[in-house]
Amino acid sequence: MRQALWALAIVVLLWGCASDPYPLPSGPPHAAQSNPARIGDPTTAVLIYLAIHPGDRVELLGAEPVGTIDGAKIRILLSRPVIHANGDKVIGEALEELDGAQVAAASASPAFDAYLNTVGIVGELTAQRPGSFEVTSVRLRYRLNGGGEQVREGIDVVWTVCADDPAPVKCAA
Repeated sequence: MRQALWALAIVVLLWGCASDPYPLPSGPPHAAQSNPARIGDPTTAVLIYLAIHPGDRVELLGAEPVGTIDGAKIRILLSRPVIHANGDKVIGEALEELDGAQVAAASASPAFDAYLNTVGIVGELTAQRPGSFEVTSVRLRYRLNGGGEQVREGIDVVWTVCADDPAPVKCAA
């Protein structure tokens, strides 16, 4: 009986570790964002905030929205934090190609700002026709600390883009 309890405890522990979605967010989305857009003009939104643990290195291999988005082109990009001279901190302003990017956490010293260990996974959507387009999840391919390729799905911000020509004043609820 005692061995069975130990075996059960080990299985539960391993299952818990295996189901950890790190570095992607866990649980339901934390926010929603709507962007009105003109057909043919790209618009962007940060969809996932990856908070990299000190000492970790993540190699981003690729990303795509889950499901099809008929009538729009979408690219998934990386955004590293930007700190302006006035002290403002922004993720989503500086964009770069995601495929092949390396992200490493900086120091975890007491004086260090953890914000600098966070990067954004950004969607850039260009509508090709009038309509409403929604991104509800992103599939991310990555390697953590040089390990094998992993694939996870998640999202922090559910994103809706409503497009027309001219651009609507706001997205209808």
